[in-house]
Amino acid sequence: MFNLSTQGLDVDSIVAEKRQGAIEAQQSSYGANKEYAKALNMKFDQFDWFEVSHTDSTDEGKAVRKEKELFFVGLKAIGHSNPSKVWKDVRGYGQENRYGKTVASSEEGADGEVAEGSDNAKHNRSPELRNLEELTTLYKFNRRQESLSPKLAKVQQKISEALAEMGV
Repeated sequence: MFNLSTQGLDVDSIVAEKRQGAIEAQQSSYGANKEYAKALNMKFDQFDWFEVSHTDSTDEGKAVRKEKELFFVGLKAIGHSNPSKVWKDVRGYGQENRYGKTVASSEEGADGEVAEGSDNAKHNRSPELRNLEELTTLYKFNRRQESLSPKLAKVQQKISEALAEMGV
């Protein structure tokens, strides 16, 4: 078997140096992605850009898709093999930056609500977070409708007022 140490190279030192370089690169990338997400929160402060579906045809959806496309072009230019994974991470950092970190637990929260994420992990949701998420979902659903009955238009107005009261 070929052994680099027999040729005057200290393989353990080389591996340790490269390991540290990889760790430092991850730290830099992680920090840069979190800062990017924070900047996107400032840019898209009127809605939860990290919740926008790739099929959302609203102006907000188009703006987020444009940003995503620019990000993907940059990642592909440096040869990144999975821009979707990085975008998913950035979206998660954006949500965490805006609403705080979700506490992972197998127990129910104080309100008895246990949410199950896409990774099937259980997360506690505070009453505020649950209301915020569910009202936002309803608001977005209603906004995508071509027309609302007068009754639903009033409901949409109340949902909008509730979200404004929550600081959204």
